[in-house]
Amino acid sequence: MLNGISSKELYRNVINFKSSPRTLKWEWSYWGGTLDRWYKEGLPEKKGLTQKPTYGESVRGYFVDPFEKNRKGKLVLDYDVAEYFSLDRGYLFLPYKFFYFLEFEEKIVYENENYIEKYNELGIKIRTLKDESSMPMWLEYPVVDRKSWETIKRERLNVDNIMSRFDGSIDNFLKVLKEENLPVYLGDFYGFFGGLRFLMGEVKLFMTYYDDPSLIKDINKHLLNIWLAISEELISKIEFDAAYFWEDMSGKNGSLISPATFREFMTPYYSKITDFLKAKGIIKIGVDTDGDVQELIPLFLEAGVNMMFPFEQQAGNDLIQYRKKYPELVMIGGFDKNTLSKGRENIDRELEKMEWLISQGGYIPFCDHAVPPDASWENYKYYRQKLNNIIESTKVEPIN
Repeated sequence: MLNGISSKELYRNVINFKSSPRTLKWEWSYWGGTLDRWYKEGLPEKKGLTQKPTYGESVRGYFVDPFEKNRKGKLVLDYDVAEYFSLDRGYLFLPYKFFYFLEFEEKIVYENENYIEKYNELGIKIRTLKDESSMPMWLEYPVVDRKSWETIKRERLNVDNIMSRFDGSIDNFLKVLKEENLPVYLGDFYGFFGGLRFLMGEVKLFMTYYDDPSLIKDINKHLLNIWLAISEELISKIEFDAAYFWEDMSGKNGSLISPATFREFMTPYYSKITDFLKAKGIIKIGVDTDGDVQELIPLFLEAGVNMMFPFEQQAGNDLIQYRKKYPELVMIGGFDKNTLSKGRENIDRELEKMEWLISQGGYIPFCDHAVPPDASWENYKYYRQKLNNIIESTKVEPIN
């Protein structure tokens, strides 16, 4: 807390382009192998991690989750890096099922010393390395035709009892929320591309845009109606600071779908839910998508989304140009994580962008995805200490 100002107040100031003593000192996440390396290279091990991660498993930054036990151990949290650099508290996770109400039972179908093949909680058959050092191979998806979609819609995607999707006691959540005074998001929602990826996979999705567009629209209409109902119920009980959707719909060369496809199959549904959320007082609505987002930014803004994360630099995103072109867009992340393995000159070049971006408001700086194990502890210390100094010495003073 800075002079009595909480993370929640700082967050609200920054994302709403208000004057603020500073922006937030956050770091999103690290690989498990990164933390293992840093402990060996000098990171003091005081509190440790909430559980031992695999080499490639994501370790979240100092983002508080008092309901971690309800997550079946799926979330690994860091405390030592956060305390070493006096990072700010993060947002409070909402223990709620925004997608399937009844998840699939996880089932291992094959295992050897290197990898596991299994059906996960989303009903997707995956092959994953045991150390999680690379992304899983996605083998099968639950929606293969209209009949399988109707079954999932009926059995796993319904709103018969909205609050039964809440994991644990909402009264306990409200108590912790009041005590912690942290930002809280409505979501993460799997979006109108990301949700369909989990249902049918990219190849089937791309073909279905052309072969059976009415099925795509039926799925997105159903997801929209579920999320509208869920949002109305939760907003009546909880004060949210923002809403978030997950898409991951771009790669190094840009969007995975055309603007015309976006406008036909995504814009109508996003527009309805963003209009609804803003009418309810949630005026900042973000999307998480990797890759080159240059083509997607105006499409999302047109559909009512006004916040984006993580702006990967290896995909060519230019945050300074984005800020100049889209002054209303809240940007989060964007520091090139790959410079952490390339030495101080490259780190300094990235840090030079930060002061101006911070001063404009609507910007929270940290690495553009999970910090990888090729980043030494010394290089990370250099980056984080200098970034903290920039944050502490740069007042947020938006022009507009």
